[in-house]
Amino acid sequence: MFSLPVLEHQLVMYVTADSSSAFAKPFDMSTVPVVTREQSLAEDRTKKLTTATPTLKAPSTGPKAASRTGAADAAASATAAAQKYAQTLQAIPEIAAFGGVLRSSPIVELTERETEYFVSAVKHLFKEHLVVQFEIKNTLPETVLADVSVVCTPSAADDSDEAPPLEEQFIMPISLLKTDEPGIVYVAFKRPEHFVSASFTNILRFTSKEIDPTTNEPEEGGYEDEYEVSDLDLAGSDYILPAFAGSFDSIYSSLPSDEEHEAEETLQLSAAKSVAEAVEMLIKTLGMQPLEGSEIALSPSTHSLRVYGKSVTGGKVAAQVRMAFSAKSGVTVKITARSEEEGLAALVVGGVA
Repeated sequence: MFSLPVLEHQLVMYVTADSSSAFAKPFDMSTVPVVTREQSLAEDRTKKLTTATPTLKAPSTGPKAASRTGAADAAASATAAAQKYAQTLQAIPEIAAFGGVLRSSPIVELTERETEYFVSAVKHLFKEHLVVQFEIKNTLPETVLADVSVVCTPSAADDSDEAPPLEEQFIMPISLLKTDEPGIVYVAFKRPEHFVSASFTNILRFTSKEIDPTTNEPEEGGYEDEYEVSDLDLAGSDYILPAFAGSFDSIYSSLPSDEEHEAEETLQLSAAKSVAEAVEMLIKTLGMQPLEGSEIALSPSTHSLRVYGKSVTGGKVAAQVRMAFSAKSGVTVKITARSEEEGLAALVVGGVA
């Protein structure tokens, strides 16, 4: 089925266009993303969670509940992001040739906002390709950047010597980047059929040119420079779309539990100061739909989170996370994931560890 929010938005933009030339071509339904019924149900449930007025007020001294908004964000982020970028990506012939975007990640900031070059990234997953979208802003006054590109180099996420089978296809650079006017660099990779994790090192390369105050134009020369930004990870959650299910136990028990389809890890979440914080962090990290109200931590000491999703190729994946808090050791979690497709559960668990 078509994504109704995107369809409504594009129809409004079409019929309210200021220029009569907008009606020269009929409305193009192919630009509207298609979502599954499960994704639609998950979005509806998310809206109810974020707009519902609570009927009971938890006591201020009692257990702290995890944010419903945080859980809802994780549930809807994949579909909403893909819808947001789909039209722009399909307008680029080189990327449109990859087919429809299956999943777009949340925005990852690779530099501090106060730095001279602010860089963020979004990962777009296609059936056989990965496109990394780097948005770059030059904040230096009286300076422009020419021929801006990103050297994006994948390596194994587990620090092994074996490089992941990702083959660079092309880089789409920015010809000129003025002060405080963001631009986008696209780097495309061919990816294998099976699920792989990777860590990308990223180096911003450009020619820096000063503005001539007499002409207000960039100087002829300039100097080549580069700027290293933070690494970007490709993890299990990048392959998963949140999905709704009525019974977690029935889904989980139906999935295979052999070593190719199940993975387990016990670890400390040092950044979490409470069970409620751990729940929010895990929902965002796993990127799946919390089920059966498990996004709400009712106890300050123990909790069990249950999440479910489907891979971009349609396979089911589920994870349950048992957690316990103590003042001495913080939050300890035991995560167990199962998937229909080989290797995906291990990537899901590895993304948390």
